[in-house]
Amino acid sequence: MPVHASVLRAALLVAVVTCAAYFNSFWGTFVFDDLHEIDRNPGLARLMPPWEAMFAGNKLPSRPLPYLSFAVDRAIWGPAPFGFHLTNLAIHVAAALALFDLVRTTLSCPALRGRFGARAVPLAAVIAMIWAVHPLQTQAVTYVYQRIESLTGMFAFASLAAFARAAAAGWPPPSGPRWPWGWLAASVAAAVGAMASKESAVVLPLAILAYDWFFAADPPVGADNDNADGAGWLAAVWRRRRFYAGLLAGWGLVAAQILIQRGKYQEFQETKHPPLAYALTQPEVILHYLRLAMWPVGQRLDWQWPIASGAGRILPPLAAVLAALAATAWGTLRRRPWAAVGVWFFLGLAVTSSILPVEAVANEHRMYQPLAAVVTALVLGVVTAADAAAGRWRLDRERVTRLLAVAAGCLIAALSLLTLLRNSLYTSVDRIWLDVYHQDPGNLRANWFLAGIFDTAGEDELAEQFAARAVAIKPTEAVFNDIAAHHMTNGDYAGAVRLCRKGLELQEGALGGDHAAVLRTRGDLVIALAMQGEREEAARLCAESIAAMRRVLGPGDPVTITAEGAIADARIAAGDATGAAARLRDVAAAARKELGPTAAVTTNMTLLLARALRESGSLPEAESVLRGAIAEFRRPSFRTAEQVRLLEHMLAGTVAAAGRHGEAVALRRRMADAARAEHGENHPSTLRAAKQLAEAMAAEAAAAGDHAAALRLWGLLHDDALKMLGPDDPETQRLARELEAARAAAAPRP
Repeated sequence: MPVHASVLRAALLVAVVTCAAYFNSFWGTFVFDDLHEIDRNPGLARLMPPWEAMFAGNKLPSRPLPYLSFAVDRAIWGPAPFGFHLTNLAIHVAAALALFDLVRTTLSCPALRGRFGARAVPLAAVIAMIWAVHPLQTQAVTYVYQRIESLTGMFAFASLAAFARAAAAGWPPPSGPRWPWGWLAASVAAAVGAMASKESAVVLPLAILAYDWFFAADPPVGADNDNADGAGWLAAVWRRRRFYAGLLAGWGLVAAQILIQRGKYQEFQETKHPPLAYALTQPEVILHYLRLAMWPVGQRLDWQWPIASGAGRILPPLAAVLAALAATAWGTLRRRPWAAVGVWFFLGLAVTSSILPVEAVANEHRMYQPLAAVVTALVLGVVTAADAAAGRWRLDRERVTRLLAVAAGCLIAALSLLTLLRNSLYTSVDRIWLDVYHQDPGNLRANWFLAGIFDTAGEDELAEQFAARAVAIKPTEAVFNDIAAHHMTNGDYAGAVRLCRKGLELQEGALGGDHAAVLRTRGDLVIALAMQGEREEAARLCAESIAAMRRVLGPGDPVTITAEGAIADARIAAGDATGAAARLRDVAAAARKELGPTAAVTTNMTLLLARALRESGSLPEAESVLRGAIAEFRRPSFRTAEQVRLLEHMLAGTVAAAGRHGEAVALRRRMADAARAEHGENHPSTLRAAKQLAEAMAAEAAAAGDHAAALRLWGLLHDDALKMLGPDDPETQRLARELEAARAAAAPRP
């Protein structure tokens, strides 16, 4: 199909209008899942190898292509949000252009050519622009993490547009001309891209099949043609079986992605909503989506939608949605082109708005693709009604067309203004969450985020008020623990302990002492106490709770295992390293079995076991345990590099304790070289590794009787500590003691 100048001008207009509506999105910051999945995700720090970035989900399951694009943005732009917003807008513009091409091609097909063919380009441009600038799309465009949704939509529209181009070329019989395999291959590739972007794209092959049924049929079926020769169509589809086989291969990709990351999908961890209750709530949600599509006022970043109950609330929206489904089914069976928009709308919501109980009952970004069906139906409906009115009342058709164009322009301008206003809320985390809170003071996440925002600002009293309100809304949520984690990251262990104690008090009052959420908060309090140096209290708290943890959480739960480790650590401190090692053997084995050999908790238990073995004098077993744990890491990734470093550090110390100083130096040198290659010369990790290497070399020199070399090395280390840490720092004082011992050893004997 040749591309005329009018098509290029219309496409350029779509792109420019879309960019104008989102030009202020570049001032947006990271919000919600952006914070832990992009801003604080160490997996995006390096681009190579790309498959690590593709599965770099931090707390949430990763979608390969979106996460790879996040890593590319990080590599090009750094951690600033600007570059991420630029990519999001580019994806949205590409999606709008793909939608424009899809609609233009479809309006020119035999089934619709007579009614819309002459106006296909302007109508497609209007539909694409209204869809692109609609404020309902801001959550999928300005909220960076929801690139997952917009990238899926871009690929889905591109796949449908490519299939429409192939259909426009005609479906020749097997003995006829060559099939348009280029467009078909592009359609399959884009479909696979959509499924590698989000699991909901599994419906895309069905959407393409529906397009085949409505618009690629041979002979063509018009609005007044009752020809629904299913047998002939099935034969035509069978001739295209290799194409459909390529589409369906993407289902295997989605299945593998879900299987690999099953533990990260919140829907698989615990049942959030009963499936039937969730399904009966969705008609109400669907009508809510349609209301926002028609009147985009009252949007929220987060909807805490209650599960519907009672016939008065369930039956009216259920009847409305069932009526729309019935009309769509009737039109589909009769092969009416108008039914296509209904099919695409319901398919677009099929995964999240059906019987599968997704954790979030309602989310605005889910309308990214279905909104195209709504806009198409409205625009073509208005045009059809205007044509009918012009014919009935003998109006000037050109004048009616101009009036419609002005009305479309005004609508696009109004929607663009609303989008600009909506984008302005994303300029700060507090603005977007205050917007949610003001609309719904009982929103759990709004209270949770505002607690964190005020805590960061040093407003402790306000922070605790919002956190307490969040716990009151849902006592099982670890709100105080989450805030405490930031304090621990910043070294404020006393603040972390205070917050964990407050959260524990509130949860115990609401849930009782043996509830799983309470036990997990106790586990976080234990960690905070241990980091603060209050190991005795941590061990006592674990001893009081360990029986309940084993019973309620299970012996393989990370919290239970961490508590077991705290108890063993206290036994080591009390001088019973042998008894601690005996218990830690079982704990480490349980961690390896339940959590996997490369889990952080497993590594912590391995390190603790090795320490107990070293202090009990079992150096060969300690070395064996450490080497076995290191061997489990076939190739350290961004997730496990620090764990391997800790294991190797302990191994080097164990080898040195066994008197094999040359081997310890070789290990330290390899670690220093690896840190330098990965981080550069002046990175803290590189400097730390170099210091440990120097200490190992000093110990080797002293063991070999070269006390002068040992004295020189300890002197350099002590001088560096004086400059960096000062004379009163414990590390400086430790090195001063080592230096004095080296001086004494190097002094000439009388």
